[in-house]
Amino acid sequence: MLSLQPLRIPGGWIIEWNTLYETSRAERGDFGGSSVFRAVNERQRFSVDVEFRPEFDPDGKFHLVVVYQPWPRTERGRRRTNLPFLFDGSAETVHDAEMPDYATMIAELERWLARCSGWMREGN
Repeated sequence: MLSLQPLRIPGGWIIEWNTLYETSRAERGDFGGSSVFRAVNERQRFSVDVEFRPEFDPDGKFHLVVVYQPWPRTERGRRRTNLPFLFDGSAETVHDAEMPDYATMIAELERWLARCSGWMREGN
């Protein structure tokens, strides 16, 4: 039985998928399926996605992408909070990094999950 990689994930995150296991190693070509981890924080309006490219390649690299979706606004500039949360064309990439090794990626992933848990990108 494979054990999921222990991660420090602050409250508020929805883990959409996680294929990070304690025993997985990039140098063995263990990572495929392109996206290996994705989490969304609707309240803070962030998503964090980790991909491994090229898939199953021992020389591949992890790509961590953090995306922010601005609040939809009324004509007067106020937040529209009654709409469903969706990422659209106004979403902004706030961080995009490439890492060759698993340990570095895990540290970077935890750092961005923590940062985005309290980061306010825009005012009222």
